[in-house]
Amino acid sequence: MSAILEALMLGAFSISWYCSIWKMLRTRQAAGKSLGFVLLICFGYVFGIAPKVALYRDTGVWSELILLYIWNLLVTGFDAYLVVRFTRQGILRAVTARSRTVPGE
Repeated sequence: MSAILEALMLGAFSISWYCSIWKMLRTRQAAGKSLGFVLLICFGYVFGIAPKVALYRDTGVWSELILLYIWNLLVTGFDAYLVVRFTRQGILRAVTARSRTVPGE
């Protein structure tokens, strides 16, 4: 039963990341997103994978849940990439817009 609940939790998190990524791709902005927070979530998934690897090392049995953790880590890593990409683009747009304005006009 605990494995089913853990799988449901990981599925809910995964859906949340899909929504976040979709919004960022649609708006092409990372407004309100923190790279540090997204990376902290990535580390959380790494720490979720670690006991599954330890279980395998101790028993020789793989938990199928490791695949959900790895998938969520990949999706969250892609979200972090988008945060960096769209934050840089936003900064470049702001700098370009400022350089086009002439002081005193």
